[in-house]
Amino acid sequence: MWRALRPLEVANALLIARRRGRVTAGQISEFIEDLAALPIRLEPPSSPPQWPTILALAERHRLTAYDAAYLELVQRTGLPLATLDDDLRKAAQAEGVALVEKGEY
Repeated sequence: MWRALRPLEVANALLIARRRGRVTAGQISEFIEDLAALPIRLEPPSSPPQWPTILALAERHRLTAYDAAYLELVQRTGLPLATLDDDLRKAAQAEGVALVEKGEY
């Protein structure tokens, strides 16, 4: 499950990686095909009832509102969090959220 902005974040990461010569256009195409095959469900943007929890998480763990929104989502759904962001991983661990290990994705 992804927040509504995640596809744009992924596209931007691919764009930056291509500009920096880290991946080829062919690798990006292959990645997009693989990603499209996954059973990903988009979660709508956070709504006002979720904002107090998001802001509290952001304050408690010194996260951006974006990262805190992902943390709130996994807390609410019970899904594990997959991220390479060390601060978000630490916050998730502090909140008792299950993490997908780095080698698993």
